[in-house]
Amino acid sequence: MDTFSIGQLRIPASLDAEGGDDFAQSAAVGNAVEHHLWGHDDFATDAEERLAMVQPTPERDYVLAVARTARTIVANARISIPLRDNLRAAYVQIEVLPQVRRQGIAQALLAFVEQHLSSRGRTIMMSWSDARVDDGGDRPSPDRPVLVPPTGAGSYPADDAAAVLALGAGFELVQVDRQSVLHLASMRSRRSGAGDLERKEAEARAVGSGQYELVAWLDRCPEDLVEDYALLRRRMSTDPPLGGFTQEEELWDAGRIRRAEERALAGGASSLVCAVRHRSSGQLVGHTILERFDSRPAVVYQEDTLVLEEHRGHRLGMWLKAANLGRVLDAWPSAERIYTWNAEENSFMLNVNIALGFRPAGRTAGWQKVLA
Repeated sequence: MDTFSIGQLRIPASLDAEGGDDFAQSAAVGNAVEHHLWGHDDFATDAEERLAMVQPTPERDYVLAVARTARTIVANARISIPLRDNLRAAYVQIEVLPQVRRQGIAQALLAFVEQHLSSRGRTIMMSWSDARVDDGGDRPSPDRPVLVPPTGAGSYPADDAAAVLALGAGFELVQVDRQSVLHLASMRSRRSGAGDLERKEAEARAVGSGQYELVAWLDRCPEDLVEDYALLRRRMSTDPPLGGFTQEEELWDAGRIRRAEERALAGGASSLVCAVRHRSSGQLVGHTILERFDSRPAVVYQEDTLVLEEHRGHRLGMWLKAANLGRVLDAWPSAERIYTWNAEENSFMLNVNIALGFRPAGRTAGWQKVLA
């Protein structure tokens, strides 16, 4: 067994600053862990992107702890700490290179994290882990033991290394998400996928267009819509199914919207946002977000989709998503696939995604631990 040390890594302002080489090495560890799990690099983030996303903001502080063997970084604990809302909580991700697992490194990193969070008065730790779906189905193989969250929706392999670690460390499985992927090749043919997408959008528009209209933007929300958009982002933090997570509403305002936009652009990200406006009131009542990074132009991530509860039942979710997916073909011609994540109990949105052509590719376990 190799000896290892645990310590906090100062997050530099740039990769050229002191500590930049260590940060790049830490980012490479995270990417190696993702590649080992998935067999591809669709979820890799280059060092510049990762660094831009962990610069402190008025809303979040970020802490990075690493494990080293000799002078080599072999594992990360990435901590995100809310500063304006959810003041009991912190979000934690552990990444350990496959070749050094089963040596107590993850447990040591978790101990560091708990001590750090306790010193800052945090009592709730949330974390996530992923497992592949190799057969294209949405369930593990029948002979593999599974864990089921209290929601009763979805399952996660009990023998997964992350599950064993989480349960051993006192975490509870509180939710399971389905990861789905949509391959865009068929959509590029007017005779197949694109025509089907346009038909679904037209069907949804026929239901909702009397009272509603769509507005869309690239990267930056128009100034006259930013307050409404902030309300949607605020509601997005608690309206979707939360399973057993202790999540409070996030505080979003125009300033936070602009800071998030600038941070994304600095990290090489671009976003397509489509929103639905209630004609009589002029208020935005729903939105959906697609995001892509310059470093991997073939990959798109489906982020938020929300319709305010009082405006549901008009097929606005389908209309929003179908319209925004259609924009991808023109805005990002090199895009090849889109990934999305939904709570297994969110049957409405899962059915929308299935109708649009998304198919299961993985599952994500949501873990929570309440600290003494």
